[in-house]
Amino acid sequence: MKRAKKPTIPTVGAVAVMGLQAIFFGLDSARVLAQNLPAPEDTRHSMLREAMLGLLTGQPSIPENAVRQHCLALPVDAPNDRLQSPHGNHLISTHCEILPDQPLDRLLPEGWITSRYGWTSVFTAEDKARGPNAQDTVTEEEVVLFEPSSPGQVRAVWHARFDTGPYAIWASVTPEIAQISNGRTLLSVMSCVNGTGGCGQEFIQRHLDGRWFPVWQDWLDHLPQGFLGRIRHGIRIDPRTLKGEAGFYGDGDPNCCPSQRLVFQLKMHDDSLVSVHYALVTER
Repeated sequence: MKRAKKPTIPTVGAVAVMGLQAIFFGLDSARVLAQNLPAPEDTRHSMLREAMLGLLTGQPSIPENAVRQHCLALPVDAPNDRLQSPHGNHLISTHCEILPDQPLDRLLPEGWITSRYGWTSVFTAEDKARGPNAQDTVTEEEVVLFEPSSPGQVRAVWHARFDTGPYAIWASVTPEIAQISNGRTLLSVMSCVNGTGGCGQEFIQRHLDGRWFPVWQDWLDHLPQGFLGRIRHGIRIDPRTLKGEAGFYGDGDPNCCPSQRLVFQLKMHDDSLVSVHYALVTER
């Protein structure tokens, strides 16, 4: 049985990620209205590629109240290409339900909303030794981002669907939207792993002509030598202000508690995030 590979999770969203596969976004690049999609062999930007593959095109407008009542059937990869949990070759049944609202809409501009779905799929058993009547049950979560399309109507523009069973890699995937200069739209995707692996954050930018472009985190390349190795659990950047911070670990610091924080201010320069200034703050 082909199984989606487990990635090596980066400490920073744009740091090299070796072997990250199309685990949870599941769209062929031909379906994505995006320019400069990172190539599959570009391991440094593999998480950025996966974030961009979550973009949706050609989705119809639907009533806003329907978003909270019904699951949408959106394109995803085949089970063998997206699931970590054991599953046989044949899908027996699948069921979707709306998950309780989470306070995500506060992270979005007016009119933008999110919805979360819980998928339960029953397959024949992957382990044939369990007998012909054995079954595997797989659970997934899907987050869908909607933009306002007309009064009372919204349109799905991005989604992520990921395994939530015992073999799951991702604990959460959270989109945020910010309106930036010149009428452009900045999409942040924060993906957090189970356990203490931290989070990775990537950005995509939509230009006025509707095309999406990757945002390159060039500021990371201009940090002093050795800084990236001391950032162990990812960086959090507010897409509205482009202010960020990260735990900055010394050699003797426990996993829970870095002795310093890296705080910084970024700015957009074309399709790149570049540094304005940064500082180290010692924790008391």
